Amino acid sequence: MNMVLRCDLTHGNINMMWNVISQIVGTGFKVMKTRSETKQMAALAEQKHYEKMVEGKIEYETAKQNAMDNSWRDEWFTVILSLPLLIVFGSVFFNKPEWIAKLKEGFETLNQLPDWYIYALLAAIASSFGMKVTDLAIKKFKK
Repeated sequence: MNMVLRCDLTHGNINMMWNVISQIVGTGFKVMKTRSETKQMAALAEQKHYEKMVEGKIEYETAKQNAMDNSWRDEWFTVILSLPLLIVFGSVFFNKPEWIAKLKEGFETLNQLPDWYIYALLAAIASSFGMKVTDLAIKKFKK
């Protein structure tokens, strides 16, 4: 009877070892498949990068990014565009309702500016945040 029990335990151990080995091999195949897919994706990305270089898009993007690295333009526009918000909250916090009246008067005056000036300002702001002004204009005129 001891011998039968020992065979069952041995058989169980073999099955357990076989399951562990098959899981390890299966995981290895999945890792190899993932690495292969990653290499394929990297090759496609590199190919698209070269295609864009040939079309001239990459040079513009790289030059634009390099020019913006040392630029305070986008920070400047962010501060300027945030001022009305700060004025509104400041007027409430400091109990100065006349600030809001002056802000409204300023916006009414801005509303009277010529269209060309507004478009030029919008183009400057858009370009400082990395948008191609020509793309924005094309989208606007396609409507």
